[in-house]
This record gives sequence, C-alpha cells and structure tokens, in this order.
Amino acid sequence: MKKSFLIFALLFISVFAKAQSEDEKAVKAVVVQLFDGMQKHDSTMIRACFHSSVRMQSIGTNRKTGALELTTENSIDGFVKQIGSLPANVKIEERVLSYEIRVDAQMATAWTPYELYVNEKRQHCGVDAFQFYKTDKGWKIIALADTRRKCE
Repeated sequence: MKKSFLIFALLFISVFAKAQSEDEKAVKAVVVQLFDGMQKHDSTMIRACFHSSVRMQSIGTNRKTGALELTTENSIDGFVKQIGSLPANVKIEERVLSYEIRVDAQMATAWTPYELYVNEKRQHCGVDAFQFYKTDKGWKIIALADTRRKCE
C-alpha cells in the first residue's frame, strides 16, 4: 500500500511539475514576444501581449528635478503608439538579464532585470515586474511595473 501511494505521489508531482513548466515557458514567451515587438516597432505584436485592462507603472528619477517619481498609465495605447511610430533607424533593445517566473493557477508573475539599449547605447537599467492572467487566448499581461535607474 505504501509503495502504491509513493508511486502515485511521484506521478502526481511529475505531472504537476510538467504543467508548471509549460505555463512558465508560455509566460516567458509573452515577455520575449513583447521585447521582440519593441525591437521590430511592431505595435500589433506588442498589443497582443496585453490584456485590455492592463495597468502600467514606472518608477524612476525625473531628469529635470532629480526627484523620484511614479508614473501610471491605465492603457497601453500611448506606449504602443510611441514604440510603433519610432523611426526605422532607431534600434531599441531591452536585454533581459534573467527570468524569475512563478505560476499559481490562472495567475503568474515574472521578475526580469534588464538593460535598455537605444542604437546600441545603454540608456538605463532596472527591473520589469509583470503580472499575468491566463485567458482562453493564453497568458496576457495585466500589470507591468518597472524601475528605471542609471546602470552600475
């Protein structure tokens, strides 16, 4: 009896771990798609990553005053328009340094330290903190907060 229970428990754990792993891969794929879309200036590709009720926030230093500030957007329209309308000669690349992804049922989070480059010049560093919701169309970003600071 103990042996049967142990086998069942191991099978359950391995199936659960595989499901978690597949969800983690799917969440990471959304992040990769977002940054690929940014690099290609592809507003359709970018918009597809987000849920319609997304909230975006940035924490950084105001260049004019030097004060720390929090900015909030309750729509991705401005972000998508800004990236989609960049001139073709402007190369934007967000280099993710690592991924820390956690999944629980229909919710996931991704913590991704990054360096932002524009035309191969490092502009700033920080962390993107994503919140995801699993819809019938796949994982969608419902919240994105990022920090922006000088690189060390």
